Amino acid sequence: MRSALYRFGLTAVSALALAPAAMAQTAPSAEAVPQEASVDDVVVTGSRIARDGFSAPTPTTVVSAEVLLERATVNLGDALNRIPSFRAGVTPAAGGIGNTGAFLVDLRGLGPARTLVLLEGGRLAQTNIPGQGNTPGATDLSVIPTALIRNIDVVTGGASAAYGSDAVAGVVNIILDDRMEGVRATVQYGQTEYGDAQNYFASVAGGRSFAEGRGHIIAGLEYNQDDGTSPYNDRDWGREAVGNNPFPVRPSGIAANVVAPNSSLLFGNATSGGLIVTAGGLRGLAFVPGPNGTVTTAAFTPGLYGNLGTSLDVFTDAALAANAAAGINHRNLQQLRPEIGRVNFLAKLTYDLNDNISAYIEPLVSRATADGVILVRRDGAGAGPALSIARDNIFLQQALTPAQYALVPANGISIGYIGSDFGPNVSHIVKDTVRLQTGLRGHFGETWKWDAAFTYASNVSDRTITNNFLSTNFRNAIDAISVGGVTVCRNVAARAAGCVPLNILGRANPSAQAAAYVLGTASGTSESGLREVVANLQGEPFSTWAGPVSIGVGVEHRIESLKVTADPISLAGGFLTAGGSALPRVEQTVSEAYVETIVPLLRDVPLAQSLDFNGAVRVTDYSTSGQVTTWKAGLTWEPTSEITVRTTRSRDIRAPNLLELFTPVTPSLPLPADPRPGVAPITNGAGVTVGGNPNLIPEESTTQTFGVVYQPQFIQGLKLSADYYDIEISDAITSTSPQTVINNCLPGGVYNNGPYCSLITFAGNNFATGQITAVVGTTANVAAFKTTGVDIQANYRRDLGDFSDRLVGRVGLNLQATRTFEFRTSTDVSALFPNGINRAGQTGAQFGGTAGLPKWLVNTSVSYELERLSVNAAARFIAESRQNKGLIGPDSDAYSPALVNSINDNMIAAVSYFDLGVRYDLGDENKREIFFNVDNVFDKQPPQPAFGTAYYDLLGRSFKAGIRVSF
Repeated sequence: MRSALYRFGLTAVSALALAPAAMAQTAPSAEAVPQEASVDDVVVTGSRIARDGFSAPTPTTVVSAEVLLERATVNLGDALNRIPSFRAGVTPAAGGIGNTGAFLVDLRGLGPARTLVLLEGGRLAQTNIPGQGNTPGATDLSVIPTALIRNIDVVTGGASAAYGSDAVAGVVNIILDDRMEGVRATVQYGQTEYGDAQNYFASVAGGRSFAEGRGHIIAGLEYNQDDGTSPYNDRDWGREAVGNNPFPVRPSGIAANVVAPNSSLLFGNATSGGLIVTAGGLRGLAFVPGPNGTVTTAAFTPGLYGNLGTSLDVFTDAALAANAAAGINHRNLQQLRPEIGRVNFLAKLTYDLNDNISAYIEPLVSRATADGVILVRRDGAGAGPALSIARDNIFLQQALTPAQYALVPANGISIGYIGSDFGPNVSHIVKDTVRLQTGLRGHFGETWKWDAAFTYASNVSDRTITNNFLSTNFRNAIDAISVGGVTVCRNVAARAAGCVPLNILGRANPSAQAAAYVLGTASGTSESGLREVVANLQGEPFSTWAGPVSIGVGVEHRIESLKVTADPISLAGGFLTAGGSALPRVEQTVSEAYVETIVPLLRDVPLAQSLDFNGAVRVTDYSTSGQVTTWKAGLTWEPTSEITVRTTRSRDIRAPNLLELFTPVTPSLPLPADPRPGVAPITNGAGVTVGGNPNLIPEESTTQTFGVVYQPQFIQGLKLSADYYDIEISDAITSTSPQTVINNCLPGGVYNNGPYCSLITFAGNNFATGQITAVVGTTANVAAFKTTGVDIQANYRRDLGDFSDRLVGRVGLNLQATRTFEFRTSTDVSALFPNGINRAGQTGAQFGGTAGLPKWLVNTSVSYELERLSVNAAARFIAESRQNKGLIGPDSDAYSPALVNSINDNMIAAVSYFDLGVRYDLGDENKREIFFNVDNVFDKQPPQPAFGTAYYDLLGRSFKAGIRVSF
């Protein structure tokens, strides 16, 4: 796949390079690197109303094209995830099992689905990966070429009244450089200190005017291929294998959760050749390869605490050495970063039909791919029950000595098994995105502007999972017996259907026929679509003594659709890793109307150079969940020319997406456990379900912000701001397992009448002793979120010559910081924590449950420009934090190893990373610039355990170098 994408990408880039080059023969020269571009300006508008000299009260951060150039960023997601208010939880760099290679933005850590992503103010199709639960309702930023971007506006506050549903945490609006002239091209290469994550990037973009300036066209194409990494065990920190393992049953004095070396992906009750876990004299024997292709056994040296009862354990160096010497493999490898590739094309053609009306068309086409590994099969080791081997299994008889065989129980043995000999499942994802927006814009009178547009967008995501076990075939193949001296599968029907015996004991070495019988390819396809019509009008109908009153109105109507298919074996549950579920084509229609206004209240009076009111109301009607109203009200006050005070309060919504609404409801197995002592266990399998919920209603949130902007006149070029935020979400949509529903309703076995209890049916409506007859594990409006904090920004740019004639060059300083005071969710409410858990100050990985946010996350940068040379440096700081705020470690006075939520080490030290970049203009008539960047200069290793982190660098020191040309 990589070679095909590589050839296609280079061919396309070359073809597009010729077209703008030809155009540029009569076009003015371009500035590929705008030296005067602002870097992360403190504030812009944050309003639908475009009005000179007005800044809306909603804080807005700007990422300029200059920032992308300084950091040699090849993907928008990487640039945005450097902003402290974002959590980089779903990116290729975060690692994780089954990483899809998507770049999703997550403002405030409230989830990608609660951040609205727009391109030039218009929506894009949502990305849904079949069988993957971390992307529903979100937009993958990989589809946008970086070369055409002028800036990215990030509205860091509720904005549903102005922009529509999903803008609960904020809005990311990507703005194109639609007046570009000339041609810009970039070629760059990057890799890590360790020689992996080799990254190839090429882009070309061009623009020119025609028809005596009445028309203008821009077009951009980019190709990017990242080869990913080898297993993370190849890193120094990966070889330490630091993990976090729970031990409910453990020796006295040992914490319930242990962070220790030699524990990450080291299985305590399974091996690649099979480990006997059945009670008796054979327990603890591992099957290993013997001489001359035979199979024998060796004693497994167990971990410290699990006693063959936990899937993962902590091992001493001596235990690992003993197992390795005996030929026992119980280690699993995981890929650190998937292989990803993409080719994107975007263009925009604008033409003035007359002096008052212009038409435009904006096509986008993108193909993105991702290849990554999924965990190997783990029978009895956290992914299904142990394998049963019958006493008369011919392979078992051959592997044991007569004395050992005499100890085999009549009903056989159970073995913990890791399928390392077969390798992992491999996920291959292809995401094709198409978007076409066309419309008209015009103006009339002195102040009135209007626009109307139609958007068609679609995303088709195909996912195949190769090297995938066919569950029934695998069990039939390993259940072999001898018939007339011939080894055959026990099941007669399976034998007739082509079953080939397979010996997994010791070391699996399947024939081609056996491999073909037990392995297959699962597949799934998700097709999401968007059709949208919008119309907006804004102007200044009248003025007051304080200035003109602006008003904006608009209507939107869109149809969202989704269809998901999967192969028949996946739908029947026949694969170890399914290709997804099936969802017939479903759709919902959304109709919206809004009005927004800016009303000047005071102007040029004592203590008020200006005081403006900004308000908006939007009414939205969903075909699936009814009508809802959102609103925003805010004030912007300038007591002096140096100080601006701003505040907003808004009601925002997120409507349920189509997967949350319509995923088919199916029985959930295994059945959950009831924590109430003495109550009859759950037996009604049909009454315990998972899936979607067509009765969902939109989430509602209330957002309050208050901020101050200070631009002192005595320090020219300095801008400072601080903005407090408070976001509360009610009726939040969550997909919760039946067991979690029960745990949240019956913490410690006691009924708490919480929101989750509405999802449980008790016999006789008896909450104390009535048997549970039904549990709804479908999506439901039962969760709540609350987060508070403050965003701090500072920006300073100045020519050094302003200070002294002896100084030359231009310096720029930028700081962005987020201090999170509170981050809570109702899903953390339990008997241990009746008021929930404040997850602010939690950055640990591999703990499951609710993710947290750092208390302090700070990014700073400094740049210096001198004629042709530009140097920049950046630093990122993550404050000291906890692995899990729901656990209690020795840092707390309440710590005791006997606690069910104890942990031996809950602390994560503060971490700082440093990046450097250099650019040099070669000074030719056709501008040529070479650049070199180093990220994580000091090769700082991530805190442990690190796999799946949202904040820490997993790759280590990495390098990027390239050349940019413009003419």
